[in-house]
Amino acid sequence: ALGAGAEVAGIETVSDEPVATRDAVDAALDGDIAVISGGVSVGDHDHVKSTLEELGVERVFWRVALKPGKPTWFGVAPGGTLVFGLPGNPVSAMVTFLLFVRPAIRSMLGASDGVARASAILDDDLPKAPGRDHAVRCSLGLRDDGWHARPTGNQDSHVLTSMLGADALVIVPANGDAPVAGSLIEVELLHEKLWLIDAG
Repeated sequence: ALGAGAEVAGIETVSDEPVATRDAVDAALDGDIAVISGGVSVGDHDHVKSTLEELGVERVFWRVALKPGKPTWFGVAPGGTLVFGLPGNPVSAMVTFLLFVRPAIRSMLGASDGVARASAILDDDLPKAPGRDHAVRCSLGLRDDGWHARPTGNQDSHVLTSMLGADALVIVPANGDAPVAGSLIEVELLHEKLWLIDAG
């Protein structure tokens, strides 16, 4: 959140209990944006969706056709707070923060564009997720002919190491063919230092 330009008003870890969840979510609604990780699926201990409904937060969407990150939730509280319910899986939470929350923060700060993109040459074939867009974590290298992108290993949503060394996301659409090595692709840059390099 800090890297996206936000001022973090508070962070709280709560147990999977309805009362604790409600108290924490209610307090989070005092901010401009509330980001909740975990508890947005359909398990017996997932109390976030029902809590948000109880607090009058109007749901805009729940579940997205994205790997990783399917259970993502978004709504608006009565006071105007934007509420993001991100999956509890760490990789899914990071990817959905980058794709949904960061652009919202940047937009609220008056940025002309919520994301920074660049073109890159793909060094390896990319995996594809049937029925869902796939956010593939890639490392970047700058060579004489421009940026080169390479996946950061195993892209399964539980593999936290896929975020290590990740400089960009490549969104592989559910429809169409998966990009192959040698293709020129569009990447979403993850780090501000890369934005400056690309702009320069």
